[in-house]
Amino acid sequence: MIDIKRSANRPRANFSNNFEELLMDKQKVVSLPMSKIEPFSFNGNPQPFAIDENEISALADSISKCGLITPIIVRSISSNSYQLLSGHKRYAACKKLMYLDIDAVIIEVTDDNVAFDIVCQANIQRKEPRPSELSKMFNTYLSLRKNVSADLTVNEISNMFGISRKTIYRYANISNLDNGLAELIDSKSIQIKFIEPLTKLSPEQQKAIADYYNYDERLSSKELTLVIEQMTDSENSDIYDIMKAIRNLSEKKKEPYKNSLYNEMYIKKPLCMQNMTESELDKIVYELLDKYLENNFKSTKKVTTNEK
Repeated sequence: MIDIKRSANRPRANFSNNFEELLMDKQKVVSLPMSKIEPFSFNGNPQPFAIDENEISALADSISKCGLITPIIVRSISSNSYQLLSGHKRYAACKKLMYLDIDAVIIEVTDDNVAFDIVCQANIQRKEPRPSELSKMFNTYLSLRKNVSADLTVNEISNMFGISRKTIYRYANISNLDNGLAELIDSKSIQIKFIEPLTKLSPEQQKAIADYYNYDERLSSKELTLVIEQMTDSENSDIYDIMKAIRNLSEKKKEPYKNSLYNEMYIKKPLCMQNMTESELDKIVYELLDKYLENNFKSTKKVTTNEK
């Protein structure tokens, strides 16, 4: 058995290195009873990568025809039981086929943090992970930093996965989003650059946007940006009113006001100004300016009196 320890020299989790092959290099393949193997869990939570039932069915069909080509990787957790580190889908497919035994490589890993490293690094090389899966993974790593025994800094996590600190926190923030929005990000209907601004919205506003996508239509990047701005400013969760105002603006051949300043403000806050006339805005500006000048005049007069 190979002993894997946490080390600065351990392989990085990128797509150019086959981390699983490095673990199995020169290791003996053994046959283990399926009943003696349990799925990986960490601090009471399952491994962060989803297992799609359609993929399992396709994999089971392949294994039934060609056999299990790549053994799973496990660690010993007692004298007669093992924990799965790599090959959760292969294990599920063999279980679907009602296999009693499965080919496996046993590696010696006693540190739970290292075991989690292996699960993550092996999984992200097989298939591009979903953003929500990366969110669970990075949140687990970040939670480990609160434990004084954990030795990974954010910079080390960044180097391990070849991404920036900002990207790590961006993916981690998906856990703060409505489930519907997380699914839209997974399906690439919403770009990951919108994660941070979306987290600033209330749960009701987030759900309103997700419902709009699911039951109506998609938004362009520009439209989504304007929707988020409007919701942030007005705390309004009625996206249909907001989109009506935005699209009314884009459909107008002429600008709604003669005053260029009003037109500029209308672009930023169409929902607030869509029913206001130019004369109403003139009156508001007049009253605010009058108040400002009055206060400014009083302040100037007070200073002049004191100086005398």
